Formats: sequence, structure tokens, C-alpha cells
Amino acid sequence: MVFENDPLETLPPQFIPTVNVFNLRDVGGWNALDGKKVKTGQVYRSDNFGNATEADIDHVVNHLGIKHVIDLRRAEEWDESAKFPDVDGVEFHHFEMLHIKWESIGVRTSGITDEAELVKFLRHRYTGMMESGYHSVRDTLEVIASGEPVVFHCMAGKDRTGIIAAVLLSILGVDEEDIAADYALTSFGSARWRAWRDEHYGKPEVEGGLGTPAEAMRQTIAEINARFGSMERYADAIGFKGSDTLRDMLLQ
Repeated sequence: MVFENDPLETLPPQFIPTVNVFNLRDVGGWNALDGKKVKTGQVYRSDNFGNATEADIDHVVNHLGIKHVIDLRRAEEWDESAKFPDVDGVEFHHFEMLHIKWESIGVRTSGITDEAELVKFLRHRYTGMMESGYHSVRDTLEVIASGEPVVFHCMAGKDRTGIIAAVLLSILGVDEEDIAADYALTSFGSARWRAWRDEHYGKPEVEGGLGTPAEAMRQTIAEINARFGSMERYADAIGFKGSDTLRDMLLQ
């Protein structure tokens, strides 16, 4: 089912045409080092698969050829939206990105309406998550470097997923503006999810959740660069030694 305000053909080309997975997209296609591009059809980022139809799962497994699914969420989040189903030939990895729950600081329902405050909040949260949840970043990069098609995701495919994508694309030499643009594409996925939610459950009195302003990712990258020297040095500091492997595998 395609919603009236959600024609799949109008989505940016990075998006994969699934119906009940709203923010699934290819990480490839961006310009990178030495005039090369990031390979498509190898690494994907996504929101959760809890509402996925059988056709959605079939598309992920048999069309995209995914061999690894990496879930960055807390196990308790599976009660709200189930994990990827058990499928022969697909290895499931649970790499929780450790962090203080956003719900604990009141932003899930109230939101932040001032963009400057939102950017500041997200920068602080993202850089904090990159330190407290570094095992998750490292382990995800290692699975990607194994060479088989992979999708990594959290709940909305926005924050935790955005961090992984930013580190990966930085290692591949993608420009910071393009990394920020990749992050901001989540706005399309969020709009798709809200349309689905409103149709199935009704529009809430208060709209929760936070946006994905590109400036938040720009500032996150700038702060990590200031702390570690570069995103690649951050990856090295957390124990990931496969940056050259990633470039050899994912640049073309």
C-alpha cells in the first residue's frame, strides 16, 4: 500500500522502494576520494523493520542480497517495534549503541522547536554517543569491512544510524557537506512514517520527535575532528583498523 501523500517515485534516489520500512536507503553513490564514488548495492541504512511486510523483507533479502542486519537499539525497544525476523542466510547482530535514554531527559514528547537549540542538543548527544557507544561503532564497521551486503539501523534510522553513516562516509573521503546531506534525507523517511502512523493510529495532539537539520551533522563532524583530529582517527582510537579495507572495497 502506498499512501496518498507518499508516492514512492518522488523519493530521492537513495531510497529503496519498500512500503512499511520508511527510511531504508543506499549509503552509496556519493563522491569520495580521488574522484571515486562510494559503491552502491553494498551498504544500507534504515529505520526499524517492525512494521515490514513480507514483501519488504523479501525485497531486502532476495533483491538487495543483505547478509547482515545490524540493530543498534536497546533490546527493550524490540517490545515497541520488533527486530528483523530470523531468515536463513542472514546474520543478525545486536550492537547496542550505549547512551543515556533520550526519554529520560524529556525530549521524546516535547521536542525542541528552536533550530539553534536543536542543533546544539544533537551535537552534544551525538558526540557523547560516539564516546559512550564506541563499541557499537567499531563492531558495525568491522561487519561492513567483511565485504558482504549489510544494513544497519536503529528505530527511526536517524540518530544512531546517522552516526555510523557519518563515520563510514568520512573514512571513504566523502565531503562533510554530502555527509550532512545524507543525514538530512531522513526528513523524507520521517514524513513517510508520520503519514503511515496518522492513517493507522490517528494524528497525535502533540507531535514528538526531533528533526535532522544538516547543521547538526556538520557540527558533530567538526567537534569529533577537534577532539580526535579526524573521523578516521576517531575510528582508529576506538579500535577499528580496517579503514584501508573499507576504501579498497567501497570506492570505485
